[in-house]
Amino acid sequence: MPTFALWVTCKTCAFVFDSGLRMDHTSFDRGTLAANYHTCPQCGTRDTYRKADYELRGVPPRSRSGPARR
Repeated sequence: MPTFALWVTCKTCAFVFDSGLRMDHTSFDRGTLAANYHTCPQCGTRDTYRKADYELRGVPPRSRSGPARR
C-alpha cells in the first residue's frame, strides 16, 4: 500500500508545508486527525490542524541501493 505525506497550509501566512506525518490512504480515511500541532517553517506560527486541513501527496519510493554513485 503506498504511503502518503500529509501537507498543510499555514493558517497565518498560507505557506504550504510537509507536516512530517506519513500514512497510507486507508489509515487516513479511518483515522481521526484532530488537534495536531505543526509549526510553519516560513513564519514560525504554531497552530492546530485537523483532518480536513491535510492534503495527501505521494512520497517517492526509497532506493534500495542507497545514494547514486558517480
